[in-house]
Amino acid sequence: MPFRLAMLGLWHPHAPGMARQIAANPEEFELVCCWDPDLTLAERRKGEWSGILPNLKVCETMAEVFAYPLDGVVVEGIVADNLALARCALERKLPALVEKPAGTTLEEAQATFALARQNGVHLQLAYLFRYMSAVEEMLKRAKRGDLGHIYEFRARLPKDLPLYEEHVETLGAYAGGIFFEMAGHTIDFMCSILGPPREIKSILGHYHPTRTGDFVDNGVAVFGFERAVGIVEVPALEVTPDQRRIEVYGTEGAIIIPHLGSGHLANNAVQPIDVLNVATKTWERHNIPAAVLQIRDLREFAAVVRGEKQPDYSAEHDLAVHAALLQSSGMSS
Repeated sequence: MPFRLAMLGLWHPHAPGMARQIAANPEEFELVCCWDPDLTLAERRKGEWSGILPNLKVCETMAEVFAYPLDGVVVEGIVADNLALARCALERKLPALVEKPAGTTLEEAQATFALARQNGVHLQLAYLFRYMSAVEEMLKRAKRGDLGHIYEFRARLPKDLPLYEEHVETLGAYAGGIFFEMAGHTIDFMCSILGPPREIKSILGHYHPTRTGDFVDNGVAVFGFERAVGIVEVPALEVTPDQRRIEVYGTEGAIIIPHLGSGHLANNAVQPIDVLNVATKTWERHNIPAAVLQIRDLREFAAVVRGEKQPDYSAEHDLAVHAALLQSSGMSS
């Protein structure tokens, strides 16, 4: 029987991708209904998705959503509102798959995870890049010790300059701006490899050459670990293609993802990853078939809820990532 889902909040740019993957796998998932406080947006989404989800019900109230028999909810609203939406499900002992990041304060994130634990239900964050092929290969090699002692993690995750005004409109309310929006993806990887950072120092600023304002459109953060350093860069001024890059360096090897890809947009059929052959001191390129995004998040969610496996990412990890993101974004002490 398909895993029955409702979607609370429909604003997020990743919401259409979730809907597509649910629709593409009807033997596994069913999107029963959806709700957004903006009913105009909800109706627009229904129209956009009518070709793939012709029977999708748009609910006028959240109570109407919870009247349906559900196995869980997907939360894809405005970032500042998503944890409140998730708690509406968790209070009813319904599992929740919530779009990253985990809200705008650490206290709210901690309280939401505590509620999930108290009610014995699964709360999972949807980090779009977690199950990309090259990322999984990088994490596997790093965690099993292929690189020896890892002393440096570096990541660059830019956004295109033509999207600048859209970012100002949708992210201008957050003090961390574009850094808050994007850095969590790579902080997630960094903490997976090195654990929580001990210290964080950031330079965040407004660097657009002609547009006035205080929107953070370029940022760099340095993360200190016991015997390693991490560097994360996020500009919103990018005109150079294919420069979403991750580098991991150790005493016995190194790994580079030369271009991470665009996340929920079109990607190449393969993802390259460069691995240093220590014996020959040469780089070897592995072209890994690209994974379909978001379906793995949904499958992970359903499998954990059904008790078939333990979560790939613990609540402790997710909270450590969020704490590091908020501090590096200038949104906490």
